[in-house]
Amino acid sequence: MSARCFAASASALLLALAIASCSTANNPAQLTTGMTADQTVQAMGPPDLKDSVPDPDHSGATVSRYVWLDSGKVAVFGSNDRVASIQQIEAPEKAQTEVQARNQPPSTFDPIETPLNYTFFPIKAALIYIGAGLNCVAGSCQKPKLPDPSHG
Repeated sequence: MSARCFAASASALLLALAIASCSTANNPAQLTTGMTADQTVQAMGPPDLKDSVPDPDHSGATVSRYVWLDSGKVAVFGSNDRVASIQQIEAPEKAQTEVQARNQPPSTFDPIETPLNYTFFPIKAALIYIGAGLNCVAGSCQKPKLPDPSHG
């Protein structure tokens, strides 16, 4: 009976380790203060932008700054070449869509088309989310972008 119990315990332990390793493998890269430049590149990949900025501690020196546009992260390094601060920036496509939304003239009201667009919008949104769910099952998870209900 003890061999059976040992085998069950070993199987449970291996299963727990497999689940833990799978859950950590899918987590996005984490940026933390105190990381070196090599560690940040290893965790986040090569930065989209690299530049030098004045030291935020006002020491008169310049320090490196790495920017990852996809994740919206900015790492500012200190004088010791370690990450001193991490900032979040807005993704460029979000800013661009906000500017486009502001520049568009207000839509005109059509007494037939507008109510129909709003009536059938929940069905359209459900189909868009179903399509996004199928894409996620296939391995490409992204939040769907819903169109404006008044534009059909």
